[in-house]
Amino acid sequence: MKLKLSPIPHLRFYLNILALCSLSLFLIFFPILKTPTTVTEPLVKADFVSEPPLPVSQNIPAPELTATGIYISDLDTGIVLYQKNPNQRLKPASLTKIMTALVALDYFDPDTIISVKNGPNAQGSTAKLKQGDQLIASDMLYALLVPSGNDAALSLAENYPGGYQAFVDRMNSKAIEMGLQNTHFVNVSGVESPDHYTSAYDIAMIAKSALNRPQFAQIVSTQKITLKSLNGAIYPLETTNTLLGEPGVFGVKTGWTPEAGECLVILVEKNNRRVLISLLNSKDRFGEAQKLFDWVFQNYIWK
Repeated sequence: MKLKLSPIPHLRFYLNILALCSLSLFLIFFPILKTPTTVTEPLVKADFVSEPPLPVSQNIPAPELTATGIYISDLDTGIVLYQKNPNQRLKPASLTKIMTALVALDYFDPDTIISVKNGPNAQGSTAKLKQGDQLIASDMLYALLVPSGNDAALSLAENYPGGYQAFVDRMNSKAIEMGLQNTHFVNVSGVESPDHYTSAYDIAMIAKSALNRPQFAQIVSTQKITLKSLNGAIYPLETTNTLLGEPGVFGVKTGWTPEAGECLVILVEKNNRRVLISLLNSKDRFGEAQKLFDWVFQNYIWK
């Protein structure tokens, strides 16, 4: 006897399949449980940062100058405003101390005690430091940069790990790290030597890096200061930069030897525009720097 299957179970089977398919499609395109997305405004909106104004030349000829090497740049954009033999290797004289200060700032904490060892034997410009005296590093940097103290440069180097030569080696390795191809030091103060040289471009880059340090920028803009050592000695210091104190002049460093001629790196500012000028081997560094300062702000309009 054969059993006849009812069509109803088959119908229910197909209906179940259809229901499952419909549910799957619904869940895919219209999820039942979906975490609502909440869009919130940032607590602090980012300020719109515009590009700094760019210097535009008015084609006014630059003044005739005696300096062998000159490099002038807009400090905020890095745009070159004028250059003359920017990569020629020349003697930096005491502009060397800009790199001396950078190495000292890298290593010594401001309150590190620096002992005066052979500083009083230093030749040339000095801060008249006394044998055996002690100053904190921040004060020693004033003695280095304000009166251009060769004795301060020597003292910083002699207190560096490994001593004087290790300090000079670090000056040179730092120049290499900065990508400077026309700079080499054999001493910390700028004493003349055939292997001691820089260029107008290189020394400007060293100064630019140093000016990023607030401590350095403050020191090189100082006209006069009196220091008191830890031993009680008093050192009145006065800048070698006769332009410092003039409107818009904020440092940076002077230098001179018979071979190097008159050297100067100077930071000037007018109408919120900052310009860095370096001159090497000039016959009138202050007069020529002033001419360049005036010419830059006559020739360029920042737009």
